[in-house]
Amino acid sequence: LRTQIARLQQQQPKVNKQSIYQSDERKTGRRVCSKRSEIHPEPYTMATIRIPRWAGIGVGLLAVLLLLGVEAQVPGFGKCPKVPVVENFDTYAYLGRWYEQEKYPFFFELGGKCITADYSLNPDGTIGVLNTQKNSITGNENSIVGSARIVQSARLAVRFPSAPFNVEAPYWVVGTDYKTFAVVYACSDLRGFINAKVAWILTRKRHPDIETMKKAYAVLDSAKISRAYLTRTDQKNCGEELVKVSKGVYKTVVKG
Repeated sequence: LRTQIARLQQQQPKVNKQSIYQSDERKTGRRVCSKRSEIHPEPYTMATIRIPRWAGIGVGLLAVLLLLGVEAQVPGFGKCPKVPVVENFDTYAYLGRWYEQEKYPFFFELGGKCITADYSLNPDGTIGVLNTQKNSITGNENSIVGSARIVQSARLAVRFPSAPFNVEAPYWVVGTDYKTFAVVYACSDLRGFINAKVAWILTRKRHPDIETMKKAYAVLDSAKISRAYLTRTDQKNCGEELVKVSKGVYKTVVKG
């Protein structure tokens, strides 16, 4: 029996382990060492990645919108449309607190509620700007301070030094009666190729009546500013409200 087993072993072909390992390398792309338990992958090499043209256009558009001002959230193609502003704008009558009622989607106000804007006169003649809002989830209040200068009539330029992009942004008062409502619009374009715009409806009361909002809508329609992008600002459960008693005199009233 032993003799037969020895003969069978001699008849079996010899296996070349190295050729087996090389075959495994060709199939798996991995380098196999002398011990089958140790497998070391080949180092990765950089491959050429083809990016479609439309993706490049999208990235470029985003970059340009950031250059135009991150606060402008509704993009479009072409030059900014010509929008009329208030004639004989009364800066002093415009000062004080305004409550934001509706707006175009706005980067800095994402997740915010109880949004207010306070305007005051600085010693150097510029307008002090204080925008305040509450986080709709945590209830924490935060604010940003800036300044505005009058460019021409009701066309102003506002700047917030602490913003990620410390650049001047347009602020045009399209319509206001100073006592109940104001419609504000801003648009920037890059060489007439693309533009970015934003609009706000502000009111003197946290909870304005329907007639006040109708007057604001009429201004938007007259100026051909689309209402399709407007979103409502949550002004519920905000606490105190600043109410104007007389010129330059305000009092705080606790409201919902």
